Amino acid sequence: MSKKLPVRTLSELTLAELAGTIVGSIGTMVQTSLAFGIPPDYTLLMVEINSYMDNMGATSNIYEDLLRVILCSDSLDASMRFCCLQMLLNEGVQCLVTDIFPLAYYERILQVIAAQGRGLRQLNMKGVWVKEECMCFMFEIVKRLPHLTRLTIPHIANDNLLKHIADYSRSMRQLDISGETDITEIGIEYLCYGECRNHLTVVDIGSLGEENICHTDVALLLQNLPNLATLKSYSFVGRSLQYIVEKKDANFKCRLVYVHDMETDAATLDAIVRTCPRLEDIYLDSPEAGILEKLCSVKLRRLKLYKFSAYELLGLAEHNGKSLYHLTVIKGYGPLEIDRLVRSCPNLIDLDFYMMDSLTFAGDSSFTNLQGLEILSSPIQKPSLRRFICHTTTLRRLAVDAVTFSDEDISSMVIEHDFYQLEDVWFTSAPYLSIASVEILMDRCPELQSVGQLSGWALTPDDVTLLRGILKSCNSSLVLSPASIFP
Repeated sequence: MSKKLPVRTLSELTLAELAGTIVGSIGTMVQTSLAFGIPPDYTLLMVEINSYMDNMGATSNIYEDLLRVILCSDSLDASMRFCCLQMLLNEGVQCLVTDIFPLAYYERILQVIAAQGRGLRQLNMKGVWVKEECMCFMFEIVKRLPHLTRLTIPHIANDNLLKHIADYSRSMRQLDISGETDITEIGIEYLCYGECRNHLTVVDIGSLGEENICHTDVALLLQNLPNLATLKSYSFVGRSLQYIVEKKDANFKCRLVYVHDMETDAATLDAIVRTCPRLEDIYLDSPEAGILEKLCSVKLRRLKLYKFSAYELLGLAEHNGKSLYHLTVIKGYGPLEIDRLVRSCPNLIDLDFYMMDSLTFAGDSSFTNLQGLEILSSPIQKPSLRRFICHTTTLRRLAVDAVTFSDEDISSMVIEHDFYQLEDVWFTSAPYLSIASVEILMDRCPELQSVGQLSGWALTPDDVTLLRGILKSCNSSLVLSPASIFP
């Protein structure tokens, strides 16, 4: 039987109770004030609650956890969440995720963070899209938060903001300024020569698949940030490296461990291999035919390919597949023999196939460490799929968009083979699987945590109601998906 729901820890229960008490106190005060026709006095309540917290010995971790729980709550309206932010943010809080707020709250949120968040090390403002008229408050945040090591502000960065980061953020290590922004070469230069240039290791910049930041500007980052290891989101890193080698410094070397490049040609891939001696993770989108062999000398841990030749992949895998732990392939042309991948990449942990022309498996060997397998929009015959799954009993996650397995197939597979580590099963379309398959999975897979997509299985609403009743009576932690399709 799948695992039981764990007993909530005392800390979790206490945190939930305390958060509920704080929110309830605010709600009661607002209702009482409205009943008497007077505006709510938030200041007095904030003083009382903070005094109570101090008297009870609340640590900075408690304030931080309360903010995390309250700000991400979908059931609380924005005014309540903002009030709690104003009440609980203090210099002891080191990590803050604002989550999503309406536009009307942006200015006030920025003012609160600037005034009360001096101790923050990590700030994620992904749900607060600052407009130009509020940018001055963003400047104040950067000035007043000198200890920031990680800042996430997608879609809002401009040259002036980068200048403030360069001038005041001495400890910045990870910076997310991705998305559609107003960054130019001027802003990039500020960052290159700023206080944090020697500390930055991760810069998330640009938009996937779009060169909204010129590759020559990104080349400035590569040349002037000596410890830069990752340029997330940017899709033309190879082009930037090629520009440096051909126009600036033929002997250039960098510390990049991850590279994403689009429409890579032979010269670009040569530049990548030549300039990135630490490279272990690469994503090539639509590489030129016949160039994957140039990666044979690189000990990659992760490889992601889009629009490529399956034959070339197998050739590359035979040369350096033993170092690979994660492989994602999308829209590969030609048949792909999984047997050859098994022989070439014995240490794979995750394997994802998307929109492949065709997949086959006919061998008896297997991946000994494979934990995650996804096969989506990739034709594979039932015997091949069944044989592959049965030879991969180490799986924790299994997702296939369409299967023709019957209840008898599932029963024989899980009885004859021990899937003792399997946690998640996802079959989007399984028209021949009924309640019997769910029950046998529950019975034979002790680590099972979720099963879906049951709306594509041969189950009635009554079947699912029965299953949920059984799970509830057994206190099982198993989740049946989706929750909204069936009553």
